[in-house]
Amino acid sequence: MRTNLSRRRFLRHAAAAIPAQAFPQAPAPRPNVLFIVVDDLDCRIGAYGDPVAKTPNLDRLAARGVRFDRAYCQYPLCNPTRSSVLSGRYPTSTGVLDNNTYLLLEAGQFTMPDYFQRNGYNVALFGKIFHGQNRGFHSKDALPPNPAWFTPAQRAAQQAEQPAYWSSVHSPYRTLRLPDPSQYAWANLTGPLPDGDRGQDFRIAGDAIASLEKMAAAGKPFFLAAGFHKPHVPLTAPKEFFDLFDPARMPLPPDFDTEPRRPPGMPADEFRENIDLFASRSFSVQEAREAMRAYYACMSYMDAQAGRLLDRLRDLGLEQDTIVVLWGDHGWHLGEKGMWAKGTLFEVSARGPLIIAAPRTAPAGRTCRRVVQYLDLYPTLVSLCGLPAAPWLEGASLTPLLENPDANWDKPAFTVQAREWRLGRSVRDGRWRYTEWEEGRRGAALFDHRTDPHEMRNLASDPNYAGERERLRRLLREGPLARRP
Repeated sequence: MRTNLSRRRFLRHAAAAIPAQAFPQAPAPRPNVLFIVVDDLDCRIGAYGDPVAKTPNLDRLAARGVRFDRAYCQYPLCNPTRSSVLSGRYPTSTGVLDNNTYLLLEAGQFTMPDYFQRNGYNVALFGKIFHGQNRGFHSKDALPPNPAWFTPAQRAAQQAEQPAYWSSVHSPYRTLRLPDPSQYAWANLTGPLPDGDRGQDFRIAGDAIASLEKMAAAGKPFFLAAGFHKPHVPLTAPKEFFDLFDPARMPLPPDFDTEPRRPPGMPADEFRENIDLFASRSFSVQEAREAMRAYYACMSYMDAQAGRLLDRLRDLGLEQDTIVVLWGDHGWHLGEKGMWAKGTLFEVSARGPLIIAAPRTAPAGRTCRRVVQYLDLYPTLVSLCGLPAAPWLEGASLTPLLENPDANWDKPAFTVQAREWRLGRSVRDGRWRYTEWEEGRRGAALFDHRTDPHEMRNLASDPNYAGERERLRRLLREGPLARRP
């Protein structure tokens, strides 16, 4: 009997002495991904310090993760920036430099949703993720017919018949009807929706929630993308969101003007005519404040829909197992330098919001002030989810900054913008923005963000800053791929 007890004691102590590595634990299941992209959303969000915005749901998401204060798009227009993020390649690599060009991928390259699906994820996309029907194709033979709104004659016919909205050819969620809009261009409409119309983003959120519930029950990692349209024009939302804001209290930006007006020394190509709002006309301060109110109302409306989706994620007990990414596809002018909408290489157009909540990796409620690119999202999610490396990706994983938002990071952001056949290129580092049009032949701009955050003083021709200009000019000449990780 004593011998048996001694043997048991010996075996117990021997087992305790074996290193834990001798019994490798099963790897943790791959995290889910909730990928939220918002059309024309800039950094006028409560979590970014905006004093007017009412975005409680985006703010609480930022409190759960890391808010990137200096995130930049690679092209300030819907199709090029989305094609860049979802392919992981610069616009100059994809060749997508407008809203009409389809993203064509080379053999062995895959868009982000496709790559996740090929690696065992359940994938579902709702709302505007890609631009129109542009989902990434491997040959021109695979292209579907162009949606009607890409065809000028058909688009004009649709606008003449129903000027308040794009037809359902573009999106199954578009049902907007406004009373007697015939005297307005569809994009210039602002104001509350008719009673009872909750808008397309309400329906997008509902469909995404239904899909989330199904995928949660499937017991398999999922990649769920929800693309909200607001605050894209027309700036319309249910009335209760307009009631949140007083137009008289809308603060005008320091460089506000009542029409696009080029200050001396600024490149002409940096400026564009207004199309989305105040098309080809000047506007009053009161009109500008009403438009700003409409933009903020649309943001609050979108925030409420994102909140419904985030609430359901929490209620299903999935928060700790799900990486949530929220980004706006580019910035937006609200009267800065007299311009409205996107499509410039100024900071307000190139910079956008980026929030990543990665519970297994990122500290909660931190702010990262390093310069990052939207292009970095694809490699970041590949890294966080343990997917095989994707060699065609041209960005860098943000995982080091998620683990430590103050980590060393010396990577500038590159943004391009085409004006007809002319190409502008801009580079942004921690202090400076430098922009050239046609390699400087049509002008250049240099801004010191330490002393001039609103980019009102062009230093490109100032000899005191020739060294900085030449340094940044070399970065543009070398191109972004010279610094590829």
